[in-house]
Amino acid sequence: MKKRFSTKLVAAFVAMTVAATGVSGCAAGTGGEGKTSKENGTESSANSKDHPSWVSDKQIEVSIMLMDSPSQPLKNDAPAHEEITKKTNVKLNLQIVPSSSYKDKKNILLGTNNFPDIVYLQGMDDVVTYSGSGIFEPLSQYVNETDMPNLYKFWQQYPEMKKYLVDGELYVFPVVARGESANGPGPVIREDLLKSNNLETPQTFDELLEVLKKLKEIYPDSVPWTTRKGTANLLKTTAYMLGSGYDGNGLYYDYDLEGGTYVFGPASENFKEVLTYLNKAYESGVLDPDFATSTAEQMESKLSSGKSFFFLDNSGFGQNYTKALKKIDGNQEAAMQIIPIPENSFGQKRAMAYAAELPGRFYALNAKAKNKKEIIKFIDWMYSKEGSDITNYGVEGKSFEYNEQGEPEFIKDYVMQFQDAQPSDYYAVYADLGITKLDWSLWACNTKTWFEIQKLTGSWDDLAEKYWDIINNDEAYEQPHINPPLTKEETETVNDILVDLNTMLEQEFNKYIMGEAPIEDWDKVIAQQESMGVRELEKIYNEADQRALEQK
Repeated sequence: MKKRFSTKLVAAFVAMTVAATGVSGCAAGTGGEGKTSKENGTESSANSKDHPSWVSDKQIEVSIMLMDSPSQPLKNDAPAHEEITKKTNVKLNLQIVPSSSYKDKKNILLGTNNFPDIVYLQGMDDVVTYSGSGIFEPLSQYVNETDMPNLYKFWQQYPEMKKYLVDGELYVFPVVARGESANGPGPVIREDLLKSNNLETPQTFDELLEVLKKLKEIYPDSVPWTTRKGTANLLKTTAYMLGSGYDGNGLYYDYDLEGGTYVFGPASENFKEVLTYLNKAYESGVLDPDFATSTAEQMESKLSSGKSFFFLDNSGFGQNYTKALKKIDGNQEAAMQIIPIPENSFGQKRAMAYAAELPGRFYALNAKAKNKKEIIKFIDWMYSKEGSDITNYGVEGKSFEYNEQGEPEFIKDYVMQFQDAQPSDYYAVYADLGITKLDWSLWACNTKTWFEIQKLTGSWDDLAEKYWDIINNDEAYEQPHINPPLTKEETETVNDILVDLNTMLEQEFNKYIMGEAPIEDWDKVIAQQESMGVRELEKIYNEADQRALEQK
């Protein structure tokens, strides 16, 4: 059964390395011990009438390791962070690590059991790897109506969260999306060129290829379809729409097979259709001849300069390319716009959206952390409406006010100071306030606040309105299936199979896309994959998925 995305959530509610990175490994709620609320310039007790959200009479400090973002730089003294302290009597000590080195530094700190009170995890692999070592606090004992009533409501609302259990235990606090609209990889084309050349919007992938061929004839110096991040990303963005799939390491969940099942895309018969289509695009001069090596910067340059007219990737990029195109003389009518997902050769219209409800961001609590009782209470407050309002809108009276319905709304005078900021007005607001998904927020906004900010600054236009209208009304999009946790033994087996399998496949894909090998020979590649354990890989994931569904 396909699962469509919803545009709105129900409003239910190693010492040297540490020194080098500035990340403290002390999981002790440091800085607040022995310091009374009176000494901090505040008074009264936790949960008093004056401070209903306080989690402790004494101010405590909680250290949190976060990954920095180039688009939204993090900072410790952001207004939302200070407002969190005012409301909860918890002082945040963000230990910020650049995205380029986050994985390595996180692994060192986890491997040496020397990490802060709370750590951001990029996926469930860390949980599977370290859950048996005792470094993460077991959390199932707290997820109930008494200890964590706000998280408990989400736990009931999203049964899929059971897949975050490892051997029946929960070790992570998942981020829940608030009011998210989901886009995803989609086909984006120069709408103005279709109109000026009397070309119809393609309804099928075959028609799409014909339209791009005609544009190549009209503009012979062009590279109609450009890409980024090499062959693996090309397959990841196109294969599912074309009838097979390729999600990162090759394995993907197919809603249309056997009621839903895990498949290793390159080992399926349908994958030959993917390679055949890409080969046609390449040999006709439509697909970028540099697809295997093209970078994100090169793709952006081609689309922003008008050299390329089409991409199939994160479709939201199109609005930025349109703005760049309009700055070129004679290009004032330029418009890169998404089209509804075309029909593939199997008669399907299908696409995988980005997660709109559970975005796959996780935090773990250090089992050695001091003040665990207070930290648990604090984390639960983060899932409350008050916590979410502050961590997504900032400070009441400074950056937002409540409307008659009790919902937060940004103050226009505050937002307007970021009207011309780069890379965008909304990212600048997020960074200034210390808010939303990339910062410390557990019931987190992304597109909800993005849209509101752009409508205030005037950067929201008819192109954006049409884009989201097309996305929201296209029934081809499905929500991604949450992968099940694997046992350590299963993980080792999967990793062993995948290393050899993908090393072999990396040498094969381009041969077929570029026409150096006939498509019929892919049957031999499928047979080779089977001899390397691909069916065991699929079996492991499908059994793990069933096991996760049966958990209580």
